[in-house]
Amino acid sequence: MLGGVSDLLIMGVEASTLRVDVVVSDLEGAVAGRGRAGSANPNGLPAQEVAAHLAEAVGQALTGLDPLAVRAVVLGTPGILRFQRGESADRLAGLWRETGLACPVTIVADAVTAFAAGTARPSGSVLIAGAGAMAARVEHEQVAVRVDGNGWLVGDDGSGFWLGRQAVRAVFAALEGRDEDTLLRDAVLSTIAQGEPVPAGREECVSLLLDAVYDGPPVALAALAPLVPAAAEAGDRVAHRIVRRAVDLLVDAAEPLVGGDGAGAADSAQAAAEPLVLAGSLMAADGPIRREVRRRLAERHGSEPLLAAPGAGGALWLAARRIERGFGPSAHRLFTTLGSDC
Repeated sequence: MLGGVSDLLIMGVEASTLRVDVVVSDLEGAVAGRGRAGSANPNGLPAQEVAAHLAEAVGQALTGLDPLAVRAVVLGTPGILRFQRGESADRLAGLWRETGLACPVTIVADAVTAFAAGTARPSGSVLIAGAGAMAARVEHEQVAVRVDGNGWLVGDDGSGFWLGRQAVRAVFAALEGRDEDTLLRDAVLSTIAQGEPVPAGREECVSLLLDAVYDGPPVALAALAPLVPAAAEAGDRVAHRIVRRAVDLLVDAAEPLVGGDGAGAADSAQAAAEPLVLAGSLMAADGPIRREVRRRLAERHGSEPLLAAPGAGGALWLAARRIERGFGPSAHRLFTTLGSDC
């Protein structure tokens, strides 16, 4: 035992668009280590930077631990294909060796770990709404059907990035007199000013906004997403329209997988009998987007959608199943701790 933690450990890694989260625990769910670093999405970053962020987070999580005690690792990522081939795959293989890990490492799609963070069932559907957005049908740790998840440039409709972009567009429209004023103007400008005084003049505000948008990576706009539901809750009409559209887009993505109008009778019956999991930062926050998405999908699905645990909990749960070869008693206890401890 290591300070109350078993010397048989497992590791779950979530390599998302915004950051890497790593959790190490035993099969009972006692957490032995955690790590966090910047984005490790290979679809948007060079392989060298991805590997550096992963190494940083894994190294933090293994501090004070024997890497050889880790018997299984599961990594969930939106860039699964890039992690499995080419330069990213080579760098990843080297990373595990450098951190001292000698156990099997399984790489799965982020939809698989998100689904596993909400249910122990082997098959069902998941709607992810975080910095990006997608819906997927998961069957035994494989993505069988995917809707959207096509990245900020051509997809991710209703996502945190989408909300942030719409907020900025609304502020431009208000500043330029193309639309009504909105609470988002002061909220967005204050956020991007980062504690500095917001300029009084219209042109200065436009310049501040343009610099903030184009000086950073596009996905950074996702940081503005929480401002939109907050303004909508405060009664802002512009924000309310954005929220309503985001809900429509997210529900439209999930509907084909949960018995929508395009599904046959048999498909609808199967979907209704299986779990639907909501995951991602927009679904983790109790606000108008989650409430309305959950209500509308519950009506369509026939049962209340489940909420996924945060972070790398789903990956950790899948790692536990590899040790116990199925849903053993220890893995069950680990699963019940995901929401609070992982």
